[in-house]
Parts: sequence; C-alpha cells; structure tokens
Amino acid sequence: MSDCVATATADIRLFSEQLMTELGRRLEAEGRVSGEKLRELQAQKALTGEQLDRTLIKESVLPEADVLRALGAVSHIPFTAIAEFSIAPDAVRKVPAKVATRYRIVPLELANGIITLATNRVPDLSTVNSLRMLLGCPMKWVLCNESDIAKSLKHFYGLGVETIDEAIQTRRDEEPDAPDTDLAVDDTSDPGIVKFVNQVIVEAIEMDSTDIHIEPFEDRLSLRYRVDGVLQDIPVPQGVHHLRRAIASCVKIMAQMDIAERRKPHDGRIKVRVGPEEFDLRVSVLPTRFGETVSMRILNRASMFIDLAHLGLMPGQRPILEELSALPHGIILITGPTGSGKTTTLYATLARLNTKEVKIITVEDPVEYQMSGINQIQVNPKIDLTFASVLRSILRHDPDIILIGEIRDVETADIAVRAALTGHLVFSTLHTNDAASAVTRLLDMGIEPYLVSSCLEGVVAQRLVRRVCAACRVEFAPEDAILAEIRDAYPDRAGDAVFYQGRGCPDCNFTGFRGRVALFEIMVLDEALRGMIVRQEPSNEIRKTAVEHGMMTLRHNGWARVLDGTTAVTEVLRVARRFEFTGQAAQRWEE
Repeated sequence: MSDCVATATADIRLFSEQLMTELGRRLEAEGRVSGEKLRELQAQKALTGEQLDRTLIKESVLPEADVLRALGAVSHIPFTAIAEFSIAPDAVRKVPAKVATRYRIVPLELANGIITLATNRVPDLSTVNSLRMLLGCPMKWVLCNESDIAKSLKHFYGLGVETIDEAIQTRRDEEPDAPDTDLAVDDTSDPGIVKFVNQVIVEAIEMDSTDIHIEPFEDRLSLRYRVDGVLQDIPVPQGVHHLRRAIASCVKIMAQMDIAERRKPHDGRIKVRVGPEEFDLRVSVLPTRFGETVSMRILNRASMFIDLAHLGLMPGQRPILEELSALPHGIILITGPTGSGKTTTLYATLARLNTKEVKIITVEDPVEYQMSGINQIQVNPKIDLTFASVLRSILRHDPDIILIGEIRDVETADIAVRAALTGHLVFSTLHTNDAASAVTRLLDMGIEPYLVSSCLEGVVAQRLVRRVCAACRVEFAPEDAILAEIRDAYPDRAGDAVFYQGRGCPDCNFTGFRGRVALFEIMVLDEALRGMIVRQEPSNEIRKTAVEHGMMTLRHNGWARVLDGTTAVTEVLRVARRFEFTGQAAQRWEE
C-alpha cells in the first residue's frame, strides 16, 4: 500500500482557510452541497470555531466518507480504508500509546525509515512538527473514517488507554516495587477506574458480546469478550494489572456486592442502559491466586427475536421444521451445546405458533426473551420452584403448547413425556452432540424406550458458525482432503466454487468474522427409527438410518454455507464432526 500513499510530510498542504475554501468549491461543483448551505455552514464557524469538514460530518450534511474523499482530493492525501492495510507491528511499536491517542493517529506501515499514519483530518503544521520531533522520522499520511481510527486504537493500544493511563502511572509511582496489597474502598473512586469499567461494559455490548471475562494473573490482567460464540482477547493498556483489585471492587460496587469479601465466590446483578436498550449483567466473582476473576453474562431484556425465515435453514429444512411445529402433540427437542442458539430457534418457532387460538406456557431459567401473549415462568430453586414442580402445576392450566427451557433430570423428562402423551405439544432442549444422541440421552435418564418412541416427533441439532467478514474477505484454497469431501457432498456446486476467509479489519475487530449463521440437523422420526428406538439400537445406527432417509447432517449443512460464501472451512471443522457416507442425499437436501 505504500506506493498508493501519495504524499510525504514536506508535501502536506496546511489545514487552512484556503483548504476549506477549496473543499467547499469542490463539493458545490459536484452538486453535493448547495452554495447557500455552504455559506450557512461557514457562518456557523464564528460561533463554533469548527472547520467546514468537521461541520459537514457533525451535522450529517454528508457522510464522513464523502467528506474525506473530497478532502483527500483537494489536499492530495488519499482517502482509504484501514482494512486495505496489513498493519505492521513495528509501526505500532514506533508510536507510543499516549501519542496515538492524543493525536488520534494509527500507524500503518514503517518502510525505508518512513512511517505511514492514518488520521481522519488533514494535519496542521503544528501537528506535523510535533509528531516529527516525537517519532524522529518522516511521515506519510492517509485519511480514514473516525470509526476505523477508534477501533484500531482500541485494538493495538488497549481498551480505555486514554482514561486509565493516569491511574496506572499513579499506582506505579506510589508503589513501584510493592506487592499488590488490598486496596481501600476509596481506591475505587478514581474516575479513571470507573470510566474504564464502564467502557469495558459498553464496548462489550456494542460488539454484541454475550460474556465479559476479567481475569487477573501474576503480571497481567486478561480481558476477554465472547463474541459470536468465540472468546476474543481484548487488548488492555500496559500496566493495568496494577489496578486489578480496584477494578474488581468497582464491578462489585456496581453489582451491589460485598467488596470486603474476597475469600469465597459470590454473585450480583448490574442494570445498564446503552442507547434506547436496557441490559442485565449477571455478575459472578471467584477468588483466584492472583485476585478475583470477574465474569459478566450480558442479557438483553428487549423483546427481540428472529423468525423462522431468517434462522438460516436450508430450503429443504424450513418446511420440515414448520411441519413439526404444526403437530397437535408430541415432543420436539432442540439439541446443542451452550450458546448454540437453541433458545432463539425455540422462540422463532413459538412466534409462528403464538395466536389467540392457542395457549402457550414456558418454564425457563432464565427468561431470555419477553414475548407478548405467552405465559413465561422463571424457575427459582431457592423456593423449590423447579422445572418439575412448575410442570406439575402447568398441566392444570390447560395449555396447548409447553416450552421447557431444558430437560435436566428424569423427573422433568417423565412429566414432559406424559404431557406429550396427553395431547400437548412440548418443546425443550437437551445438551447432546447430534440429533440421534438425544434418543440415547432420554433412555439414559430412565425413560422407557416405548415411551420415547411414542412421543418423540423430531430432534433438531444446531450449531452456530461465524460469518466471513464481507469487508475483508479474501479467496482461500482449502486442503485437498477437505475439497474432496465437499465435492463428494455437492458434486454439482463444488467444481467452480470460490472459498473465502477473512483477513481481519476494524469492522470485525481484526478476527476475519462478523455475525453468525446457524447450521441445522433435523431428524424426523419415522416408523423405521421408532422401531430402532424400541430395540434400543445405538445412536450411530439411528443416525446412519436417518441420513439414508434424507437427514442433512450438520457438517454437510456447513459445506453448503461454505459454498455460498457465508462461512469459512475452519468454522465448519470447528463445530461439526466428520460423518462418512455417500453424497447422494445432498441433492434432496436442496430441493
């Protein structure tokens, strides 16, 4: 990219009235802004002191990209995206964190003694001179969106570096060689620490994280978010481990927990509002050798859920699930590990069934989605309000459909089976690796084989795979063995297929993935499978028969998503195990 970066420091035109005048003329000539609007904005400068480019962006007269593109044309500094660069570690080391955050610059390349810097405004002469003295080398510049600048600063210098740096330095100065002793309550009142904790929470919510993990170690503090089902390491400022006890105490104060108790686990809750939405944070604290580790589960209390049309079902799978959910009675199970989207699938199904003609009651722990028209009950083991005890009472309320958050024990399973046999449609979840294993799990719980065969109508195994980031995806050649497997499953599609993986950019937090899509394995019980259950045949034989009768496996559903460019080969290998069989069934799956 260095050859497309146009100008060295000596060629940079000053950020001046002349430059803003040229910007205005160009925008007017292109028909982007009228002359009257430009005069109005220029008149505001006397009140705000802001330059034209800032005002255009701040008042949403033009998108930031359009303003920077025009500004780049008149200043001869190119406008580009940080995603087009492979940011060099030596360039990042060249620019200290204080310098990068103060001047809002991101180092991109260091070549032949010249450093390339990204900024969202044309640097003025004083900025250029200051940076030349601080960095001790010539500079090249590119213009980038402010959002790219902010994300890159967080990624390379640590979240909250601008808010907590002073607190870190103060702690180092006061106790440079002292062990990390207990802190008083007053230590948590440092505004930098409070801002840092708030920033950690807000950033996690904005990244659509489900969990926050703050973990102390001997010489560092680890911050990780679970995003799209995978833990991501979030960089924090160097030296923040000196404040690990103060950070833990701050979280505990927010969760109304006893900050003096550091010897045993305890739990709490935090309610936060980010924009128009409210979130509940379930906080758990555990004592470890180097301090307290903090885990926060993020729950969005808004009544938001996805419908069946947008779950990611293959064309041949959606009618099967709709047919199962339209049955008058029986049990339908959703299986998969924690965080595989089972609850979302259940509620997408319930949303389709939620009409005035049916009564729906759910028993959950916790109630993750709020849905109008449905009676939702949250279990509370402290008062003996368990799944089993609630289910015994539910049947006296004449429900048509029952949702059980999870079948955890034989008592819950037995009541669910009997509810299905007495004319109720029961939805629930199990933790199994695939659809066929759900049968074995019920039998292991002690449910009689003839009862499982009679009431179980279908099992949906589910996994979530990450989507390849559209902003930074590049072509990728899979291994020959994997390519052969994909061709065996989809011989008509794999011949000229293009495979992708993400390079990493600010849009995806440099992971190469953004968002998730579900993979499904739907096993509908027919007479052959029911007979195998009564005979208690092993799950691998049940699975093999189900595939012969048209069931699409998770892995082959994954290869379909790879072929359409949605996900990467590595994601399918991560969540779906190999299952040997001929690829003849693939044609039926897409019909």
